[in-house]
Amino acid sequence: MNDETRKLWARLAEEGGAPVEHFDSGTVVDLPEPARRFLTAAIPEGAPLGTAVELEMSGRIKLGIWLPFTARQILRGGVGSVWAATVGGRVIRFVGADSFGLSGGRMQFRFHDRIPVVNAGGPDVDRSAAGRLAGETAAWLPQALTPQAGASWKPIDDHSATVILPGPDGPVDVDLTIDSDGQLTEIDLERWNGSAKPPAYQPFGATIASSLAVDGIHIAGAGTVGWARNTPDQDDAVFFHFQINAARFLESKAE
Repeated sequence: MNDETRKLWARLAEEGGAPVEHFDSGTVVDLPEPARRFLTAAIPEGAPLGTAVELEMSGRIKLGIWLPFTARQILRGGVGSVWAATVGGRVIRFVGADSFGLSGGRMQFRFHDRIPVVNAGGPDVDRSAAGRLAGETAAWLPQALTPQAGASWKPIDDHSATVILPGPDGPVDVDLTIDSDGQLTEIDLERWNGSAKPPAYQPFGATIASSLAVDGIHIAGAGTVGWARNTPDQDDAVFFHFQINAARFLESKAE
């Protein structure tokens, strides 16, 4: 990470706010049934509603060819995130970060941490990063999906509901599919694709293969991510396989 990205990481880790609340299942009784089922399965009664999460992950990413990656990430719901990664191996290796905060989105990667190969920002990156933040919040910070955290919900059917998450550029709708045991299985949203011709919002999301318990709170543990969700091209448009190896929740610190 460069100095600017390190500073953003530190700001996200130290972000001030109201004192942390604790989960009250009474606040979800009027939500759509899939939302109630998900939140009560994911968050124990009385658990502190951490406002950020730090993650360690590994997996594969498709950059023309499939390459392995390892990454660290910090994500603060509704505020921003940094994904710092090493992609590839001894011959092909890229080091850098995807970040999103008050100053917008930025993608910066260097070949063997020396030669710049990606340094992108601007409105297209900002719009895309806002969608990514919302989708990843749904995957890894279920505390942010509670009414206590400011999230609202709309029904879809018996196994899915839409959560409306506040974000730096306005609210984002994320559709979640929940099984009968309250486990998250699908995440779907319309995310801005600046590489499309012309650039446009397109179906995007993840299939969740397993969950991981962290301090009693269940998050997405492994899965696949891609474009063209719920279309005939969905399988070919998968570009990311992830496995969460460790996670730690951060509580909001009062200013």
